[in-house]
Amino acid sequence: MTRRFAHAADDYERMIADIAQQLGFQVQTIDSDVFFLVRSFSPSGEEVVSKVNITRFAEGLEKQLS
Repeated sequence: MTRRFAHAADDYERMIADIAQQLGFQVQTIDSDVFFLVRSFSPSGEEVVSKVNITRFAEGLEKQLS
């Protein structure tokens, strides 16, 4: 028999944020959602900042694994 262990979304959010920080990404909380920021440059040389919503990802992960 296989036993599945599912974490709460908050646990996943914390784990993902910790990993993102360890990899050098800046992590921010905005309106109770947690994001990590990806900085890149457009072909014209302008800096582009993308926000990846860790909270939504963690909630989806919880649903899939529970």
